[in-house]
Amino acid sequence: MKRIVHLTAVLIFIVSLGKIQATDGAYPMNVKAIIFDCDGTLVDSEYAHYLAWQHALQQEGGDLTLEEYYSYVGKSVETNAKLLAEKIGSTHADRIMENKRKFYYVLQNEGLPRIEHVVDFVNRLAKDKQKYGFKLGVASAAKKNEILINLRNLEIDKFFDIVISGYDDLSHYSDPEGVNKPKPYIYLHVAKELGFLPHECVVIEDSLSGVISGVTAGCITIAVPNDYTRHQDLSTANVKLDSFVKITSYEDFLLMLTNIPNSIENKNL
Repeated sequence: MKRIVHLTAVLIFIVSLGKIQATDGAYPMNVKAIIFDCDGTLVDSEYAHYLAWQHALQQEGGDLTLEEYYSYVGKSVETNAKLLAEKIGSTHADRIMENKRKFYYVLQNEGLPRIEHVVDFVNRLAKDKQKYGFKLGVASAAKKNEILINLRNLEIDKFFDIVISGYDDLSHYSDPEGVNKPKPYIYLHVAKELGFLPHECVVIEDSLSGVISGVTAGCITIAVPNDYTRHQDLSTANVKLDSFVKITSYEDFLLMLTNIPNSIENKNL
């Protein structure tokens, strides 16, 4: 039997967790997990997603320009299928979604570009995992097999302790508005599966829907926008970064987090 999870109850739970705490030492010692989004954060997949949506709409007699696509970035595939079907006056959202997926798989299997500074950061964190005892995870709105293909192609799949799909792994949640991002369920679920509280987890996202998901779940949320999401209002993130290039170790990362205020406030570092 599905469990009904109301957003109000989730918010009350989050408030009860308290705010980010810093110790008397140099670092906030309650960071136990760092959770990455995948599409647009680890892998530069947005142009491939655009081409796949364009192809699917053209199959229905419609079209989609790159400029139009910007407003769909970060939304789940189910949401975009419905919105794009409405855009072209089609009643076949399911068929559009399926055609999109098939074409995207072709492009994905050909190989998608990595987002170098984030993937390099994952590799640096992986070297410090055993020393500091933190966990690494991936939480993406995409299908599980899409996420795993990307992680294998990036050669970082072995570094992650948990990989959660908003499409495949949230069936025990029920919400009339949907359970995928921007709802908080995926990050609440990751924290629960790891055995941590949400405020002990750091979320790294590129889009507005992802940032809303992380913040609403009560996680420390870092926005790292790409060329497709720089126009989005990411001001609710705790931190906004252009790149991880200057963060050369886990210690550097924790030092950056000491600059986060207790209130949810954007800081451009």
